[in-house]
Amino acid sequence: MKEFIINNWNKFLLTFLSFIALFIALSFSIDESAKALIDDSFKEAVIVFGSAKALNAVISLAQGTELSLPFVVVAIGEVLDPINDLVEQFALVMLASLTSLGIQKILLGFVTNEIYNAILLIFIIIFNIWLFKRFKKDEGLRGLFFKVTFVLLFLRFAIPMISYVNDISYNYFVKPEYNIEKLNENIVRVKNNVSEVTKKTIEQKENNSFLEKVMEKFDSNYYEKKIDEYTVAVDNSSEYIIDLIIVFIFQTIILPIVFLFILYFFIKSIFNIRRT
Repeated sequence: MKEFIINNWNKFLLTFLSFIALFIALSFSIDESAKALIDDSFKEAVIVFGSAKALNAVISLAQGTELSLPFVVVAIGEVLDPINDLVEQFALVMLASLTSLGIQKILLGFVTNEIYNAILLIFIIIFNIWLFKRFKKDEGLRGLFFKVTFVLLFLRFAIPMISYVNDISYNYFVKPEYNIEKLNENIVRVKNNVSEVTKKTIEQKENNSFLEKVMEKFDSNYYEKKIDEYTVAVDNSSEYIIDLIIVFIFQTIILPIVFLFILYFFIKSIFNIRRT
């Protein structure tokens, strides 16, 4: 018996590790935390996406506000065109980020499903039986089965791990430099500032007397003041938007792509293993 254990210690180790992995997979505690992290990221992305669309809306309203000088039309919106273009590009990034998070939720639901866990349980039981019990001419099928089992185990833990990697990388490395919550607050503040300037401009045009409107047409200082107000209102907004683009591309696009490469090379290496 002792000699049998010594000669097959690697098989016993695999049995022990596989059942530990199965126990963790069936405990669901990791799954619930991973789902909560992805849900939080998805909600945060929706909020930021909403802020970006709201800023786009108030800029579009401001672009429709025109101030007329004799023989010249000054479109205040022209001052905001670069910001508006950047916001539209940011909205596309946010749409891609939300799509990525949605796909992650689907994949997480797939590998944490009861059916997947049941299949994994069956595979691990057969895997451990096949470790010790051999059959005639089972070399090829046995090797393929073992490889598929390893892939199923890898997917079971790797996909939930994405959310943990995202959370750790953000909180410890990204957040000190690119705090999504604060950046979103800054975007909302810019939106409110632009909206307030536009509101005052429209109210002023509506409430001025005929004489004031005539005088305004020949007052270049008035137009310079309005341009300055809009310039101040969108101050640093480009920086805030670019920072948000950086953090969301890193979290929801770069990291998942890195995971896909790791998955590809892992599966490739598993199926390239030859028995020595």
